[in-house]
Amino acid sequence: MPIRIVHTADNHIGINFRQYPTIREKLLEERFAALNRTVEFANLKQAHFLVVAGDLFDSEKVSKEAIRRTVSIFRQFTGQAVLVLAGNHDYFDPAGENKIWKEFKNAARDEEHIRLMTEPGIFSFDCEGEKINFYACPCPSKLSKAHVIDWASGADKSSGEWHIGVAHGNVEGIGLDADQRYFNMTRQELKNAGMHTWLLGHIHVPWPDEAFTGTPEFFMPGIHTPDSVKVKHPGHAWYLELIQGKDIRFESFQPGAIRFERLSMEFSRAGDNPEILKKKVESLRSDGLILDLVLSGRLPADERKALADWLEEISKAFLHLDKDLGDVQEEADPRQLSQIWPEGTLPNALIKELLNLNPEGDDARLAMELYVKTRKQ
Repeated sequence: MPIRIVHTADNHIGINFRQYPTIREKLLEERFAALNRTVEFANLKQAHFLVVAGDLFDSEKVSKEAIRRTVSIFRQFTGQAVLVLAGNHDYFDPAGENKIWKEFKNAARDEEHIRLMTEPGIFSFDCEGEKINFYACPCPSKLSKAHVIDWASGADKSSGEWHIGVAHGNVEGIGLDADQRYFNMTRQELKNAGMHTWLLGHIHVPWPDEAFTGTPEFFMPGIHTPDSVKVKHPGHAWYLELIQGKDIRFESFQPGAIRFERLSMEFSRAGDNPEILKKKVESLRSDGLILDLVLSGRLPADERKALADWLEEISKAFLHLDKDLGDVQEEADPRQLSQIWPEGTLPNALIKELLNLNPEGDDARLAMELYVKTRKQ
């Protein structure tokens, strides 16, 4: 029988979501729900190990209640061990207070199968007639120009056993780290370390592609459920089977139940219009979607109001719909012009000429606003 591992990372329990005050509680709840789905999936697969490769928590400010709730979720895992690595958001400073991990250890004190990887070391297990060694490479700080895998690279590795590295940081060429501040590692360094593979965290998108053939030198699960429009996938974790002969079979799992999406549109007479927006929004309709609309340009007053009313109505079909029309200006409408200034008046003639010269510009609209303001005075 193969050794079975579920690999997750970057769960960011405790992220605040202050930019979404109306659904903040739902988003906070989703962090736990997706973690729970990951454990349920691991149990369904009868996984021997659940590996969390860093950033389980978003920061040291996470509440004690959140830490205890996280431990209670891990308590449900039925395999041999949950291995939790300290990442750069929830780093372990050997000389620091480490409030997160003190509370975590206290909450998990009766759970021998929940193991903390807060200091470099080898975690060895007998499993399915084989020996497997996990090499813990935790982050000792939030930022670092140097990676922390050297000690594991230099460790003796017995042949015939499994050697699996666990680390957190950027992989050069995979994630963005121009200043090399996030424990940057090269693919060659990972390959030279003598591991059968690495279980990594930090980059919020999964790697490799499922079409990858052979055994990757590392796996990156990506974030387990989206936390912003930057995440284009629905949440991700890896399921690995380590097969005698040292082959690794892998498949993906999507534990997330929400999505973020941004839709941008600039209204103009010659281009996009409300009907095009409506078709696009209708095609995305989902009660698990947070849709961020970035709208700009100009519309006649009646069309702008109709659009605002429609967005208010359809917002119920989404988990959240940002329907701000603050950057959509009311354009100068020739139909309004004669109602305010009759034919033959100076304002009427001037604004018509501005519309003829530049129908898409703001000159006519600004002139109308100025005349209206002067008239009121």
